[in-house]
Amino acid sequence: MKFNWGTGIVIFFTLFASSMIFAVVSTTKYPPQLVQKDYYALDLNYQDRLERKQNAAAMAVMPKVAYDAASKSIQASLPEGMVANKGAIKCFRSATTREDVTASLENASSVDVPAGAMTSGRWHAELEWETTDGKKYFWETTLMSP
Repeated sequence: MKFNWGTGIVIFFTLFASSMIFAVVSTTKYPPQLVQKDYYALDLNYQDRLERKQNAAAMAVMPKVAYDAASKSIQASLPEGMVANKGAIKCFRSATTREDVTASLENASSVDVPAGAMTSGRWHAELEWETTDGKKYFWETTLMSP
């Protein structure tokens, strides 16, 4: 077989088309999901969230969020003496939104989130609460689940 320009062009376009088909097929294996389902509402309320973050940053003692391997739960607790009138903790992974876990934090200073079904890896925890005097807080951290 004689190799000329025509043969080279056909081989090039065949390889290019094959690689494009492979790229499309391999990317459709993973569902396209965002980290936050309500990203648009979060963007609209950015100033409110920023003020909540500033309130949390001004605290002398930060909340504690940790994974307890014995009880297979995530334990979140507010600083001593602080009670949340209402609030929630949300644990999520950057890889998927299917595994998000949310627990309510009302009239309490701590909450345990069952984590038996959580996959191992890096998790983000967002703690959002309002005290009885009406002050709002938002605090976030990362934790590792074995």
